[in-house]
Amino acid sequence: MVERFLRYSLERGQRICVVTMDEAGAMAKMNLLVTAIDEDGAGFTAKRPGRKLSKHYALSSVLTATYARGDQGALE
Repeated sequence: MVERFLRYSLERGQRICVVTMDEAGAMAKMNLLVTAIDEDGAGFTAKRPGRKLSKHYALSSVLTATYARGDQGALE
């Protein structure tokens, strides 16, 4: 299900909301705009709102993903 939201963000240019867990076990909820998905599907690159640089995230660190606030996922 997470992969579906990553593809949605990449293909439509829409932000998604994800919950990640780091190595220390701390969870973080953030909005991301996916800019690339790895060929092997093990990770993805995304930008956070208000930040200029993209960051790489491991797919294994993502616990869940959903539509960002205000987005109902309607196709045009």
